[in-house]
Amino acid sequence: MSTEHGPDVVTPADLAQHTPQPPDTITDAMRRLRDKAASDNTRAAQLNDWDTYTRWCHSTGHSPLPATPDQISWFVTEKSVEVRADGRYAYAPSTLSRWISTINKMHSLAGYPKPGQHESVRELLRGIRRDRATPPARRTPLLTDDIRTILTHMRTDAATAGWAERAAERRDAALLLMGLAGALRRSELTSLTVADVVPHRADGLYVTVRQSKTDRTARGRTVTLPHGHDPHTCPVCAYRRWREVLDTWDDGGRPAVAALLEHGDEGPMQHCCRGLAAGTTSTGTKPTGNRALFRPVHRTGSLGAGALSGQSVHSMIQRRARRAGFSDELVATLGGHSLRAGFVTQAVRGGATTQTIMTQTGHADERMVALYSRQHAGLVANAVTRLGL
Repeated sequence: MSTEHGPDVVTPADLAQHTPQPPDTITDAMRRLRDKAASDNTRAAQLNDWDTYTRWCHSTGHSPLPATPDQISWFVTEKSVEVRADGRYAYAPSTLSRWISTINKMHSLAGYPKPGQHESVRELLRGIRRDRATPPARRTPLLTDDIRTILTHMRTDAATAGWAERAAERRDAALLLMGLAGALRRSELTSLTVADVVPHRADGLYVTVRQSKTDRTARGRTVTLPHGHDPHTCPVCAYRRWREVLDTWDDGGRPAVAALLEHGDEGPMQHCCRGLAAGTTSTGTKPTGNRALFRPVHRTGSLGAGALSGQSVHSMIQRRARRAGFSDELVATLGGHSLRAGFVTQAVRGGATTQTIMTQTGHADERMVALYSRQHAGLVANAVTRLGL
């Protein structure tokens, strides 16, 4: 073969012309498998990142693909100095780095070099991090007494409210107690299905977390939620009360739930979790697989069909804490991660070992447990208590 590139030189165009192309069925299968490489949340974040970048390109007259390192540096520098109405920077260095990763990924998928890997871009990001070096914002943990206070206010309010509020109370109580006892992230809570929770007559609940932030290959893990001593804070009782609402809605809809919750109560005065056999619900019916466990509850009492969003969990925790009398300053530091942080902090304060804590949390690094201990349980096993001050 002789071309303008010289004899026997095969160009990419020649290869594309003569290489057999996969059939449509294989192409579709490859696309589906690539989609599975990242979680739904990760994929949604990447699409949002790419949308931010392409909108900037259109406003500045650039082409999104392919981009030069100088173009990416311009984009990052311009975004790094944007500020909010209150004077704070609009985007954290971690957000800027994530944008670069997404841009690199899109370039790689399109067959172009990754512009964000150029040393000039990496130096720019390092400079931004040093210039904006601040301690990472961490969620304040909700300890057992905090959860008990929130539950008390929730149930007192629900007792005199309508049945729609009582449905929301049951869902939120189950979410708070299962999240705390299981050390679950908000993404793990919202992804739970009915089939993921299996009652055990002696141990309580076996909860399968099919995939998590640190489990990209979806090997999964099982956490055990025990029966609580106090029915007011028993995770299994809370789960059973919410499942009663969930199953009633799916069986009979709005009228059935309204009838179930017609009379108010301030939570379980006695345990309602004992003797719940595996494979059954509170009403004795068989669970139906992939139903989302935690679903939206509309102010009218209607239950949504899909799963609750992570942002909804975050908002619910702040709203419930505010109603329970927590200060605005404290409420602003709470979120979905406050339940997982609360488990670790409460366990450290209770004398649990790092290894037993990691059994429930799934942490692979002991330093993460030590971090919670230093920040929220600093006097545990600390020689400063022996100074006699």
